[in-house]
Amino acid sequence: MSEPRSPSATSAARAYRAALARLVRGEGRHPDHQGRIVRISPASVAREAGKSRNPLYTTHRDILDEIEAAAEGPGPSKDLAEKVRELEAEIALLRADAKRHVEEKRSLASQNLALLHRARTVEGQLASVQRRAALGPAAEPSAMRRR
Repeated sequence: MSEPRSPSATSAARAYRAALARLVRGEGRHPDHQGRIVRISPASVAREAGKSRNPLYTTHRDILDEIEAAAEGPGPSKDLAEKVRELEAEIALLRADAKRHVEEKRSLASQNLALLHRARTVEGQLASVQRRAALGPAAEPSAMRRR
């Protein structure tokens, strides 16, 4: 900012800086930016300011440096990226748990079926023994009578 600027250039610089500040705070007003975390770039700052990108590269190199510094620094988009990584890791763990639970459920269903089969077999044997006991000693097999 060594050379004096025209009033329109000063106004544009203010608009670019205000737009940059809003984007850094995550409070964009442009319809493409409202309610979203926006990656800070010359294009997004120009869009937010309602100005062209070209003056950033020709007249406002100092603001371009500020944009680059803001893009490197911490901000809502960086926080969001970290949150996405955390959630993706949590999703991976939950999917592994879900897979393990499916396998456990399958194993328990097999065990349940085996126990049901054993219970029915024993119930059948018990019913047979009860019928023989109700008929008395005459219904016993010949090997049992010899004793």
